[in-house]
Amino acid sequence: MTPGGGMRLRFGASGVPHGAGEAVPAYRPWEIGLVTAVAVLAGLLASISQPIVLAVFVGGFLSIFLLSRIDFAVWLLLAGILVVNGAVLLMFPRMTKISWALSMLGFFLLAAGLFPLFLGRWRERVRLPGFLALFLALVALSAGASLLGKGPALEILAGVKRSYQMLGLAVVLAAAPVTAVWRRHFRAWGGFLLFAAGLQLPVALYERIVLVPLRVGMGGGIVPIDIVSGTFEPNFEGGGENGTMVIFLVVCLAYVLTAWRERALPALWASVFVVELGVPLFLGETKIALVLLPMMFLLVFSREIRRNPLVASVALTTGALLTAVLAWLYFSVFTIQGKSPEQMVQNTIDYNFGSAGYYGNKASLNRTTVLTFWLQEHGLHNPVETLFGHGMGASYAGAGTLVEGHLNRKYPGMAINLNTASTLLWDSGAVGAAMFLGVLATAWRASGRLLSRCEDGAERGRLVALRVCLAANVLSLWYSNSLMNSPSHELLFAFTLGYLAWLVRADVPKPSPENSSQRHEHQTALSHA
Repeated sequence: MTPGGGMRLRFGASGVPHGAGEAVPAYRPWEIGLVTAVAVLAGLLASISQPIVLAVFVGGFLSIFLLSRIDFAVWLLLAGILVVNGAVLLMFPRMTKISWALSMLGFFLLAAGLFPLFLGRWRERVRLPGFLALFLALVALSAGASLLGKGPALEILAGVKRSYQMLGLAVVLAAAPVTAVWRRHFRAWGGFLLFAAGLQLPVALYERIVLVPLRVGMGGGIVPIDIVSGTFEPNFEGGGENGTMVIFLVVCLAYVLTAWRERALPALWASVFVVELGVPLFLGETKIALVLLPMMFLLVFSREIRRNPLVASVALTTGALLTAVLAWLYFSVFTIQGKSPEQMVQNTIDYNFGSAGYYGNKASLNRTTVLTFWLQEHGLHNPVETLFGHGMGASYAGAGTLVEGHLNRKYPGMAINLNTASTLLWDSGAVGAAMFLGVLATAWRASGRLLSRCEDGAERGRLVALRVCLAANVLSLWYSNSLMNSPSHELLFAFTLGYLAWLVRADVPKPSPENSSQRHEHQTALSHA
């Protein structure tokens, strides 16, 4: 508290703000006037019926108070994106811009996370692991190189906001103090993620039983079963991030199975979680699960494969059977009217690896040809665009978008931003795409080093889950563009990088008092030399 009774924010050694003092019994006239002015402004914004402007105002105003409780801001972001946003979209499909307030919160966390990186004294600044420093360099390079492109400023701003709106979560988690309190925070957030994963079953059942029949015959290219996405941005008039839901569930399954294998989770609870998390995978038609499940089982039981092949073979056989059942459901039960299972398989191959266009041939490109088309359009005749891209947001082609990318107007109906890899290539160029691959590769290597030294069962479960998430995001480069356009997918990726970076920092041994004394004596001797 200040002598005059005002509130003072306190910053720890790492620079992350925490604590805000005791309640103030009395207020100064200027404080009352400020609150009154803010209230009047909020009422004015509400009266003009502009929800986007109001959301930006509310998000920015609340951010000022959240400076004193960064952990609470993280809670708001996790709960808002993974639970509240999806529930609101289910009940009010047209409120697709509610996530703007959460995006503001994400950028606020970026500002808060930069305190210990640049504003602290050099002895107290946080040293980020290489993969997160590379990610920050990618964002800075992409934003800076965008100024060389032909896109307007609004397109660039919208592109940066859309693609890196959750970057702040990664930075603030990575820069958090390495203390027992923050370790408890991370464990609590991990528990919440498991809780959010459990919520997907009742929500997905509601979507499958109630909403899918209502969407039959809607036209406009709407696929009824695409609404089965749990709380991951479902929209009755569009679809949902069902691929992100599947990634999330498979990652949580990896934690449950690893914790059970390490005897940190009883078999009964593990069985309950496996059913709770596994059933939603069978309710939709998200074929990425056919690849993610075998990959997850291989990563979870990699140690057993080397040490006990018999036990590993039983586990992997079980996983293969579950995958086979899932494939049978996708290609036999969820068949398109008039097509046999064989035709379904061929259709899947055609629009992924063949010449058929995506979205039922409404787009002229698919997940593979979108990459070869970029190669055709780039080379020595446009070296700057080839290396550094056309600018953030240049390729964006979202439905009902406020700011359409100028390249989408140049190549209409082609879906040049169909997946994350093509989006990176068009917007950030070959250099940006290579840097993104570098982020994934170095993060994978860092997680492997931590896992090799970890003995705690629950902690090993979390590390394996982080590695499964990294591997799933490698597949997402080709599978979809949700890693660059979806708040929920970006949040999962940011949490993975931020938590992993904090674990890397926590794993660095602190210097002993003897070593510190010797270093001080050595520096003193040098200063007198």
